[in-house]
Amino acid sequence: MKFSNNNKAITLIALVITIIILLILAGVAISTLTGDNGILRKAVQAKEETVLAGEIEQLQLLVLEDKKIGKELKQVYFNSAEDTTSIYDTETGETYADNWYYITPENAQEITLKNSYIVNYKTGDVVSYEEGKHRIVDNNLLCIKEGLVYTIDAKNRSTGDNWGDAILHNFNTDDENSGWTEKSLSFDGVDDGIEVPDKSDYSNGITIEMYLKLRGQTENQLVQILMMKRTKVSNGFFVMLGNNDFLYRQLMIDIGGGSERFYTNTLIEENEPTYVSYTYNPNTKDDNGVLYINGEKTETTNLGNVKNIMEVQNTNIQIGSDVYRTNDDGENNIYPFNGEIYAARVYNRPLTEQEVKYNYMNTVNN
Repeated sequence: MKFSNNNKAITLIALVITIIILLILAGVAISTLTGDNGILRKAVQAKEETVLAGEIEQLQLLVLEDKKIGKELKQVYFNSAEDTTSIYDTETGETYADNWYYITPENAQEITLKNSYIVNYKTGDVVSYEEGKHRIVDNNLLCIKEGLVYTIDAKNRSTGDNWGDAILHNFNTDDENSGWTEKSLSFDGVDDGIEVPDKSDYSNGITIEMYLKLRGQTENQLVQILMMKRTKVSNGFFVMLGNNDFLYRQLMIDIGGGSERFYTNTLIEENEPTYVSYTYNPNTKDDNGVLYINGEKTETTNLGNVKNIMEVQNTNIQIGSDVYRTNDDGENNIYPFNGEIYAARVYNRPLTEQEVKYNYMNTVNN
């Protein structure tokens, strides 16, 4: 039997069509196996879901038995001396804190886990921790904690984080000189300020620390307030920079009122980050007050009286301006600071020189 050329051509075409069909079928089969919705992918997902379900069941049993494992989460307050950690959901804005625990494969003491979870031991809720969606927020402070009354640290802080009892006044996100920057809080030199409730006993001394950058002079003001706690000129404490009537950029410190004012020889440079520490120890014979600039001891004084601070024990600390016009003898006399503050701290004791250096180095390097 002989084949014609036409028959040969038909046979070749059929062969090519068969091969194409086989390739299409192979592609469909491979896609069915390995695609995003493929059998293999679904099998992996099913396995992962089975693992998740099993791990969640183990965690819920621990909740029923009240066996707490992992890291306890607490609300993060950046004005607290306590090291705390919370978890923030970047999609929903929810914060996981009190009653929640963060459990990872590394800290799951009694069970074996492949994944991390957030568990509420009060409600029994279990949330699978997701990288990218969840953000860990901690308050690992950059400073000595003993005697710490209040601290602001830029580390780990954002507009969504909790400031505890601190009250922020008049900050304007539409003004580039007012509000949050990457590492600081910017004061516009007009009306920005912070108020911090404080009932501390300073009878054994005080330390005031600020890491700041001066932007420039403000309008029609005697001074610029860095930090204050007083009800009148003759009590409390006051840290300020000279502005118009006083020598511009001169650092001045009252411990116990204006009659105890220490007019330092230090001028704060504009647009230059500067770390100011001032300690006052009422129990030393000489050099009760010691000024440190960028961790280095620069000046001393005997001026000061902590008894006058105790007159205002229940008065709030104010940072960056006199929000409530404590000594109001004019409509605009709030003496606002014009610049940035990276950190601000108050202690109810005098820090040692070594402690001041530690705070300076740890803050600036972070």
